[in-house]
Amino acid sequence: MTVTQIAELSGVSIGTVDRVLHNRGRVSPETQQKVQEIIEKFSYQPNILAQQLRKNNHYRIGLLMPEITADYGYWQRLYTSIRQTIENEFSAFSFSLVPFFFTRTVHTSLIAQCNQLLKENCNAYIIAPVQQEEMLALLEAFPANIPYCFVDSPLPEASPLFTVAQNPYKAGFLAGRLTELTATDKSGVYIAIRTHAEAYNQAERARGFCDWFAKKGKKAVEIIPADTSPAGIVRETEKLLSVFERIAGICTVTVETQFVADCLTKLGRKNDIAVTGFDMIEENLQLLQSGAIDCIISQRAHEQGQLAVQKLARNLLYNEKPAEHINIPLEIFFKENVLEA
Repeated sequence: MTVTQIAELSGVSIGTVDRVLHNRGRVSPETQQKVQEIIEKFSYQPNILAQQLRKNNHYRIGLLMPEITADYGYWQRLYTSIRQTIENEFSAFSFSLVPFFFTRTVHTSLIAQCNQLLKENCNAYIIAPVQQEEMLALLEAFPANIPYCFVDSPLPEASPLFTVAQNPYKAGFLAGRLTELTATDKSGVYIAIRTHAEAYNQAERARGFCDWFAKKGKKAVEIIPADTSPAGIVRETEKLLSVFERIAGICTVTVETQFVADCLTKLGRKNDIAVTGFDMIEENLQLLQSGAIDCIISQRAHEQGQLAVQKLARNLLYNEKPAEHINIPLEIFFKENVLEA
């Protein structure tokens, strides 16, 4: 059934059918009823794909996220997923990605990159809000009629169209449970290490981690190293061994698990200290398979990128409104359930 066929059966013009379908312009009640009866009788559904192709709309998706070389491949995976989803799943439409990357360790980088992105006049935005206070301030400059979504982390007080991320508090709570589960001496102190003081998701993971042990009456502490480089994390790990007489487990609430595990292994302390963390980057995977890391919670970066593009594109194309919170499952990996390469 086409618009032309509806017009022929109704005895009206194609323009009249168009006005009835889109509820615009003046149409007499009798004519509207006649057209509507034909539509309902033949269960007419508009061909949205054909409409969009005919309109030849071009959609620019702005992307604001940390440099893809940061965090040992995590952001590269997320970026690749976003780009490939646009290219592969929406190739019938005219979409383009406008990416801007900022350096988390440079205070002015996020502001500069965000200001440049806003000059691009995009139709929608995908944002990784990893710097909480700065991002909240910058969002005030975003056009009110342009949708944006978050990936990697939620951000309280912001109003995105939707967020694709894990629940960071629940992820930290689970990490605490897993760290205790894999600990040899469960009576020692448990430590959560995070690397970015301004990151909401890391703060929530650390809070969830400590709350797991608080409810069991066990000691847990949160540490933010002054130096978060690989060498700095190694020095922090060595310092922790001298400060605390007994450590039951250490969890990094971000990707740097590899450096804690490698340090403990070289010092001969891995057997009596559990090591858990986040993100299945290559280095963490290898140490998980060797036993130097006990457990990893994956953030499923590929799925985050894919869902963000799918939901945002369908909002632009079909005006579909997604759920406000699209929760990524807490996927757990032990040595035993990782496939061999």
